[in-house]
Amino acid sequence: MGLEFGHDLGPRRALRGLPVSPLVTGYRHLVAQQRALGFRHIGDALVERGRVLRVLDGVFEERAGRRWHHIGADRLHQMGAAHGGAYRPFLALLEAVQLQDPAALRRVLLYQLAELLQAHPQGSAPGTAVALGVCPTEAAALVRATAACHRLTGEQRRAAEELADAWENGQVRRAARLAALLPAGGGDDTLLRRRRADIAARVAEADDALDAAREAERSGDARAAQDGFLDAARLASDCPRARLALVRLHRPAGNGNTGPGGVLTARHASETVSVSLRPSPPDADAGPERRAVRLTRVPGGPTRIAEIAGGSPAAGWVDRNPPFGQEVRYAVFPLRDGRIDGPPVVSDVLLVAPDVSALRSATGPGRIDASWTEPSEALGVQVVLEGPDGPVAGVEVRTGALTATGLEAGAHVLRIRCRYRSPDGTVIESAGADHHITVRPWPAPVHRLDATVGRGSVQFSWSGGQDADVRLVSWPADPPEPGTELTHDPARPWPAPLSWPPVADGLAPPPGSVTRVSALAVLGPHAVAGPSLLVECPPAVAGARVERVAAGRARVTFDWPAETGRVAATVEQDGARSVHHVTRSAYVREGMYVDVTSSAFSVSLSAAHRTADAVLVPPPGGETRVMADIVVSYRVVPGPRRGLRRGPALLRVSLSCPGEVPDGLPEFVLVARAAGGRDPIRPLNHTDGTPLLRLDGSALPVGRPVELPLPTSLRPPCVLRGFLIGDGAAAVRLDEPSPTTLVVR
Repeated sequence: MGLEFGHDLGPRRALRGLPVSPLVTGYRHLVAQQRALGFRHIGDALVERGRVLRVLDGVFEERAGRRWHHIGADRLHQMGAAHGGAYRPFLALLEAVQLQDPAALRRVLLYQLAELLQAHPQGSAPGTAVALGVCPTEAAALVRATAACHRLTGEQRRAAEELADAWENGQVRRAARLAALLPAGGGDDTLLRRRRADIAARVAEADDALDAAREAERSGDARAAQDGFLDAARLASDCPRARLALVRLHRPAGNGNTGPGGVLTARHASETVSVSLRPSPPDADAGPERRAVRLTRVPGGPTRIAEIAGGSPAAGWVDRNPPFGQEVRYAVFPLRDGRIDGPPVVSDVLLVAPDVSALRSATGPGRIDASWTEPSEALGVQVVLEGPDGPVAGVEVRTGALTATGLEAGAHVLRIRCRYRSPDGTVIESAGADHHITVRPWPAPVHRLDATVGRGSVQFSWSGGQDADVRLVSWPADPPEPGTELTHDPARPWPAPLSWPPVADGLAPPPGSVTRVSALAVLGPHAVAGPSLLVECPPAVAGARVERVAAGRARVTFDWPAETGRVAATVEQDGARSVHHVTRSAYVREGMYVDVTSSAFSVSLSAAHRTADAVLVPPPGGETRVMADIVVSYRVVPGPRRGLRRGPALLRVSLSCPGEVPDGLPEFVLVARAAGGRDPIRPLNHTDGTPLLRLDGSALPVGRPVELPLPTSLRPPCVLRGFLIGDGAAAVRLDEPSPTTLVVR
């Protein structure tokens, strides 16, 4: 075996010089996976760390007994089956490369080794090649060949690595440009020289087809010209002259006929352009492959062509980087095996000047608030708001927003145009986005809400809300802030008006409730939130009883309400009002007493309120009225003297009443009961004895005692006692003298 690089020994197509280009399709993708796995070159994936490869006459790995085994597609398949994880896809990729060309694996490995050696500071030393995994017996030859090989620049290396893809995809013009960047003659790379010759021949063939097509076009034979340009495009799918000529010769279908290729439509979509083909195929995989391109008209210069990546005939294409302020057309070419295979479908001319997007508006009382998103390439916008009487002045325009106030009700149109800079420096405008807005009448808001409290009722009053339906509502959550503008939304309806039953002096809140009552001014589908009041109606207290006791006091008893820790007693007397509180423990231990005077008073009981800032509504009922302390007193006094003798004993009856004497005072009756024995028994009631005297209540003047003589028919011994009888007897207190003064002997 020859040990000098390029020796004639070796397999067919063995290299006689280092490759200048890998000439493998998808090389950039292969390198990306290689670097992601941390490999210096593809040889690192072929042998274990510390083992070496032979590369002069093919790629060989060392086996046991210093035997060398060739690495081909079968060996790569075995390696892929034995490895898992990320190694398996990479080895499968190398296997595919080897199946396409038996010399490709060695070619790629030599190309990468040469690149590494040329970039290494000690690349001329054989030890560097050995460190890269090359067999020591071949290291010197590889280093000498690398030193003699042309050192590629960054641009030349990019061209060398992309040349195979351009040729495979039919991009002959691009392949010719890339090949022109490589060293003249291709050095000792025979395969590269043949590839350059193939490219030159294909370019010449495409040029001949272009010349024939131009001649046919000049002679007026449009069909022959189209066929000629199609031939040129098939030979060189990236030929701009062929593609432009096919677009130029395109004739749109008329009379409603979409033609065999359909209709191509281009529309603005925010800052992109959406391209759609109609009718679109029902299944994206059923129809032929297509390629979409954008043609940009440049004033005074050549038309630029750019391919639109991604997309499909069914889903359409999206041009994500259109040239703003310029006119463009889009064309979709049918493909066969990645090559143009027919005339294109062409869109109309589109001026790339998109309008604003996400245009939204909201209305309020005589107000419009609008917002939008401006394209990033726009110089600015022109905003015009037209009302029922023409353009509206004094509109506040900010970046991406607008506010107009003091508007009349009616239809308005918001028109926004974007401005762009064209290539020749002029400013152009977009078509304009019209947004129709209706300003509707809004209700006047409620400014103030007041409440007047009665027994078990509350009456509300307010200011504002003219020409509006003012509703009193209770929001399920926190009420909106006063002045909040609301629009009817079926998904979130406004709360219904309060369902409290009406009474003579307002509305009756449920006892035990705490409600935040809010005013809501409503006019049609719009409303304005008003102020709120917190209204509390404590639970009612049952079983209330009030009675006077001695020394200007009154005792209050009641049934303690459930789930209440404190009860309030409100005493109203002589125009004054006082509130007394008692806790449950104090009530059970001491009872409840209040200070009163002798005049009439009332006591209202309710559970103590739970909220300090609430409007407190006393619950219905629970009020006990106590009449004034009316006292009828009687005494039996000796009669007046008449000489040496006294006259008959007198009954003296007096009335004490603070304030005006009420009607219906009870009747006073004096009863006598015969007394036998040493301890006489007093009469128990007005029927337990003989009535002696009767005095109607209306005959008792206040402050002037009435004296009546005891009947002469009275026979001692007996016991006297007075009683009050009639409907009002329970409301009048009887002041009785000492029982001993009522015994007649």
